[in-house]
Amino acid sequence: MLLKENDIIGGYTVKYLIKASEYASNYRVVNRVGESFFLKLFDMSKIPATAVTDGMPDEITGISRLNHPNIIKFIGKDSYTDSDGNAYQLLITEFLSGMLLSEMVSNGKLLAINEALPYYAAILQGLDYMHTTHELNHNDITPRNILLSKDGNGKVVPKIIDLGHIGESAMGCPKFTVSDLNLLYCAPETLSGMFKHTSDIFSATAVLYYMLKGVAPWNVDCSNAGSFQQKKGLVREARKKELDLSGIPDEYKEIFKYGLALNPDDRVSVKDLLGMIASPGSYKGKGSTNTNSNASSHTSANTNAGASSTAQSDSQRDSGSAQQDGGVEIKRNTGGGGGFKDVAGMDKLKQELTNRVIWIIKDKEKAEKYRITPPNGMLLYGPPGCGKTFFAEKFAEESGFNYMLVNGSDLGSTYIHGTQGKIAELFKKAKANAPIIVCFDEFDSFVPSRQSRSAEHRAEEINEFLAQLNNCSKHGIFVIGTTNLKEMIDPAILRKGRLDLQYEIPAPDLTTRHAMFKIHLKGRPLSEDISIDELAQKTEGYASSDIAFIVNEAAMMAALADRKIEHQDIINSINCNPSSLKTNARAKVGYK
Repeated sequence: MLLKENDIIGGYTVKYLIKASEYASNYRVVNRVGESFFLKLFDMSKIPATAVTDGMPDEITGISRLNHPNIIKFIGKDSYTDSDGNAYQLLITEFLSGMLLSEMVSNGKLLAINEALPYYAAILQGLDYMHTTHELNHNDITPRNILLSKDGNGKVVPKIIDLGHIGESAMGCPKFTVSDLNLLYCAPETLSGMFKHTSDIFSATAVLYYMLKGVAPWNVDCSNAGSFQQKKGLVREARKKELDLSGIPDEYKEIFKYGLALNPDDRVSVKDLLGMIASPGSYKGKGSTNTNSNASSHTSANTNAGASSTAQSDSQRDSGSAQQDGGVEIKRNTGGGGGFKDVAGMDKLKQELTNRVIWIIKDKEKAEKYRITPPNGMLLYGPPGCGKTFFAEKFAEESGFNYMLVNGSDLGSTYIHGTQGKIAELFKKAKANAPIIVCFDEFDSFVPSRQSRSAEHRAEEINEFLAQLNNCSKHGIFVIGTTNLKEMIDPAILRKGRLDLQYEIPAPDLTTRHAMFKIHLKGRPLSEDISIDELAQKTEGYASSDIAFIVNEAAMMAALADRKIEHQDIINSINCNPSSLKTNARAKVGYK
């Protein structure tokens, strides 16, 4: 039985089908108050008897026991009988928005070792919980079963999903179907039907390799194999060769030596692997004691922070390295970024800034001849999610300047409530890394109007900002402030000689939305039925971030179903995700 849109089952309303297999189908559903969930419907007449215990699918029994931040969360279960007397079981799990790890890498986002290791650590910790607390294995860890999703604090957390092969260790006769496994990530012993805790460790380490290399270890093309047994033969043959570890730092090669050991007895524990991550090169060999006794807790405490850094560094890998200094990243401009080419629409604004700012920066000889100095900075204001901070970063790439983003929510304890000396130190660091663009996100939180009672105790800090902004362009510093609340900023900040330029970044107009869909869909596997014209028309009043989210969610649904992105996927995502702007009717559209 396949459910249709708006069908109601178990108190949930179906929004759309994600994928279907021989005995189960997956859906996005909403509850009575509109909250989204995943629902998996098991046809009990078709599910293999070996995958059922006491009338309940093992997947439901297994996942209902789990509660870990790196594993998809169990919400509930139910039973259903249709009018013909056919029995079904329902599994409801949390709905996670984000990007599959496989999708991120297939889009060309290979990770550096320090970026990939936090993800790897998070996967290991989730598996260790399953192994030690419940004696369960996942048995199908692949890049398609790792979802990168933000938690309540905005940190990116890798989540283990799709527990369709969950079960206890098996010695030659697993209870689940194996023909749908991706053999490139399966440990050698699983090809003979033996599934152990260390088999999951092999698969997780294979995923780490994929993050760094873009392919599975000992990668081999199995697409032309005529049978599952022939695929096994190709994989076994490929693993007779030496594993390619070129480009991986020597101190981290031990992770692959022990995590991808072909003999399961040569693999090490999660604790040992976490120790190798926290203290590379310190491992003394299997059977010895790791010298870093705090390795496991150290890695766990830093997993989310590292993962968040990874998710935010896609453009970093494209256009330069980032230097972490005092809590604020300095992104070096090496000329690799796309600049204004990456910005959809806003042609008038881009041309105006090219004429008023960028040419002065690039043609210093002519600027000196006419004694023209660039402005100190500019304010970008408008509704949230419309690309102000993104535009600031692309402006830095276009101008050739380094870039520093100072985020009020992340650095509030240091800067918003900081002393004059701390603010002065920030500008001192900017001067040392000039030419540079310093972008203050949520600028109103740094320099609130001194006329408000809440800012009375902030007068010294605001005065320091005023002093630092005066003629900062002479030191190669261009300041950009972004805000949703222009009226809350102290008026003295906005006068000429400080933030000389002010531009509104409104909700994208039709032309810009059309360009945004083209940018976000580029490079993804697409069906021929996609109409960007219709998508742009259906998203009037949507923020730029809304459109990026809609395309990403549609891509995730298609990836889970292992097919191309179809037009209806994006329409479904639009229907399930209204504009984040409070009132579409009030949102100004298009740069004027």
